[in-house]
Amino acid sequence: MVISERWCLSPPGVKRLSENLLSKSPPALCNNPYKSPSTLQLPYVSYQNKSNQRYEKGAFDEAAEAWVEQQITPVHTGLMLLLTQLASTGVMVVLTALVAAVLVLRRSDYWLGRLGLSVPGCILLNEVLKYLFHRSRPALAHPLVKLESYSFPSGHAVSATVFYGFLAILLCSSVPSKVRRVAIRVAAIALILAVGFSRVYLGVHYPTDVLGGMFEGAAWLNIAGMVTNRHRLT
Repeated sequence: MVISERWCLSPPGVKRLSENLLSKSPPALCNNPYKSPSTLQLPYVSYQNKSNQRYEKGAFDEAAEAWVEQQITPVHTGLMLLLTQLASTGVMVVLTALVAAVLVLRRSDYWLGRLGLSVPGCILLNEVLKYLFHRSRPALAHPLVKLESYSFPSGHAVSATVFYGFLAILLCSSVPSKVRRVAIRVAAIALILAVGFSRVYLGVHYPTDVLGGMFEGAAWLNIAGMVTNRHRLT
């Protein structure tokens, strides 16, 4: 004990102790990874890398994009810009509100409920799916339209499928002629496909984004129909 005190108080002991402390890193910083500045940045960097990852195109997406690029002309571009507006947010809100107003005037509670579940419900679901899949937009050298939101599934394809699909179901329910019912279905399908193609043409979606949106919309229409039919029967 006395030897230790003498060593610490003597000048050589103080010098030796200071050199020993300076030659070693503080244990709190070396051994604790949570207090290291470099490790604190790792979660942020890894998140940034994940969010900035580009979607690697498959053979189908790549072939479809190459074919679409060969079809670009000023006339085609003007037509595609017009078609894509048929499923824009503003147009969907106006058309859905108009159909809802007609159903209210006709006192059709069943179809009004089915409309509310089909269109707004599926659009909200699509926003959730976009954030879950986290797929980035196509990276084109000269895109006709540039968007920063996520790509999969296509919101325009979903909106067109659920709204025009619902409208076709509604009209077919009150049309007795089989030929007219077929014509209504064909027109709805053609309109949905045209909107979906416009999104690929404009360079804001991969073809698989559009197909995924159409599949989501069709599946949701069936689910909404089953749910409302069950309540209608009871």
